[in-house]
Amino acid sequence: MLTNIIRFFTYFPYFIFAITMMTFVLRLKIGRRGRIIWAAVLLVCCSKFLCFQHLGASAFTPDLPVPLIWAWNWAYSGAVILCTLSILLFFRFPHRGKVLAFAAWGLSTWGVCNGIRPPIVREIELAYPDLPAALDGYRIAQLSDLHCSTAARRWRTQATVDIVNATKPDLIVLTGDYVDGTPDLLHDDLAPIAGLKAPNGVWAVTGNHDHFRHHRGWWQWYARWGIRFLANECVFPRKELALGGVNDFLVARPRGCQPLGAARPDIAETFAAATNGEFRVLLQHQPRQAHSNIEQNGVRLQLSGHTHGGIAPLLNVLVWLHNRGYVRGLYPAHGRSGDRYLYVSPGCGQWAGFPMRFFNDSEITLITLRR
Repeated sequence: MLTNIIRFFTYFPYFIFAITMMTFVLRLKIGRRGRIIWAAVLLVCCSKFLCFQHLGASAFTPDLPVPLIWAWNWAYSGAVILCTLSILLFFRFPHRGKVLAFAAWGLSTWGVCNGIRPPIVREIELAYPDLPAALDGYRIAQLSDLHCSTAARRWRTQATVDIVNATKPDLIVLTGDYVDGTPDLLHDDLAPIAGLKAPNGVWAVTGNHDHFRHHRGWWQWYARWGIRFLANECVFPRKELALGGVNDFLVARPRGCQPLGAARPDIAETFAAATNGEFRVLLQHQPRQAHSNIEQNGVRLQLSGHTHGGIAPLLNVLVWLHNRGYVRGLYPAHGRSGDRYLYVSPGCGQWAGFPMRFFNDSEITLITLRR
């Protein structure tokens, strides 16, 4: 599957190049030399993944200097935005070519800066009329989609860990997609997650990226760092709290990496040991199954990620369709025994293939349970 993804992202930019040539460059009132220069610039921008693959040995996590990676990310994102703007606006304003180009790479600058900066802390309180008294004020810190890569190195991982620890949560949960690359390339960059500290531990589930083949070598490191994964099982950080977790849906793919065995998501099996009316919290990377989890399996709070908050306008529509209407934030659902919720984190990092964010901050979510 990863091979197909790489192939798509390697050659799709040339479609962007062709569209931009037709809707922008060929309509500019400039001479032949100017159009050739524009074509060359756009071709370099759209060759990012192909050049990364040949120069840095990986399309998404090239072993290249960080400034070069981000410069090319900025250039490619600007080309994508220019293509979008030219389709939406240029036919109406063909004389505004310079303005559109300036706007495209200006927006790309904003997206790059927003994509690389450390996440903010978003605090929310969830009220349950039947919450056990011992859990009143209980604090859960959620991290999702860290996506450590050659574009987001150790300094960013360390900054994220420091921000989480400063919130002093009772429990830390990780909801998938931790790193894009192999241990020999990124071990030192992801290592700061060993510093995550909470009285009730650090618990995790896999995301879709964690089932790609290059993740086979990571599981021994997670164990050394104290990151404990849940796969169709629950633990009891407090006797009144049942914390369950499942693998990502990708574990069912025949070519997927299965580091924790072939345990496909089974929520009923996950909470089989929760027989004393404990408050059920579920960790599942993708949110699209939340309705049935809440209605059929007594889940009171599901924590998910995967969507990256929709990434940007227009793209968020595709994310909405693919995830059954869940994009980011809190989704209340009223059950028979009180309020129930899904929270979809926009992620505390950004995927190396398109490391941009627009109107969509990365975040660490701090959830406080209240009666």
